[in-house]
Amino acid sequence: MRRSIALLAVVTTLGCASRGGSSEPVAVASPEETVEQFLDAVSATSVEVLAELWGTSRGPAADEMSEDELIKRLGVIVVYLQHERYEVYPPTDALLSGTGDERRIRAQLYRSGCSPVVPFTLQRWRDRWLVSNIDLAPIGNPARSCEPGR
Repeated sequence: MRRSIALLAVVTTLGCASRGGSSEPVAVASPEETVEQFLDAVSATSVEVLAELWGTSRGPAADEMSEDELIKRLGVIVVYLQHERYEVYPPTDALLSGTGDERRIRAQLYRSGCSPVVPFTLQRWRDRWLVSNIDLAPIGNPARSCEPGR
């Protein structure tokens, strides 16, 4: 029940944030900076920034999804990735594809005594990087206390 209330609050907050017409593209030089901006946008529950930083090789989710779909999906991401602070690690296994257009970056989230390391997969799109996948499994259930080892 708590999780539902928390998710509803975040989705309501995201729903109230207007995506507006054309938001400025987020200029990012590296995959690590993209993850940092993404996590900062999670803290600010900024749907505009999240929608510009999340996407695929076809482009940002802001250009590919309806506003309702974005709000639902980003609401879940915000609930799971809430944090007090974070640390982004330099890539160790940076190249995942033969083209060099994909990177994997890990970020350690610190919240309520938990500190899971979360893998982010990024996809190059034009002259910047987009978060294309987030492995939420290491976080566990955000409505529960930390499980041992998280």
